Amino acid sequence: MSIGCCIITYNEEKNIENTLKALSFCDEIVIVDSFSKDSTIDIAKKYTDKIYTQEWLGYGKQKNFAISKMSTDWILSIDADEIVTKQLAQEIPSAINKQDAEAFLINIQLVFMGKALRFGGTYPDYHLRLFKKGLFQFREDSIHERIDSKAKRLKGKIMHYSYENLEDYLEKLNKYTSLIALSHKKNNKKVSNIFPFLRAFYEFNKRFLFKGAFLDGYEGSVYALLSSFYSFTKYAKLIELNRK
Repeated sequence: MSIGCCIITYNEEKNIENTLKALSFCDEIVIVDSFSKDSTIDIAKKYTDKIYTQEWLGYGKQKNFAISKMSTDWILSIDADEIVTKQLAQEIPSAINKQDAEAFLINIQLVFMGKALRFGGTYPDYHLRLFKKGLFQFREDSIHERIDSKAKRLKGKIMHYSYENLEDYLEKLNKYTSLIALSHKKNNKKVSNIFPFLRAFYEFNKRFLFKGAFLDGYEGSVYALLSSFYSFTKYAKLIELNRK
């Protein structure tokens, strides 16, 4: 059974090499780039010649486009800021060769401010990322694309280096909350003026107290606070959109 990995990229020169280095177990690597302005493509060329350029279609559609370019029996879909651990790299070939499943869930562990978080509701975090070609596609949502299906869980994990620093987190927060708010507006979702405050209060207490984010120390506590602000912001933006 052959295994390939597909990755969508845009200005990922700081992440892509470490990501690609960990994929030596793959028979094929497909990159779909949205016209990066940095050295992403030059770095990727050291690891694969299957590089495609595609105007941004949205997260789900872009990943499905990448899947369509794959020729292997099995497909591993990861992000450019994710790194397959050695344990998972050794586990995948054995799992797919057993031929007793059509898809696998992989645990993705967030690394925030240099620390792999274990509490606050961030871990474990299983996503369907490994599957037989032709059987699955991502939902074509504007954000938080996913594949919905029950599947076996693998023991190995993927490390997710999503944020370079706090400035990077806040930039992504602004971008993603705008996308979510717009998606909610398109679905005619409405919330009261008090809702963003209540949601932020609930989110912080859930993560910090009930799910123990404080056990991850300073980094976990900061992430819990920022996550509550994330919730506040997306609903505050929705209210603003609905007022226009």
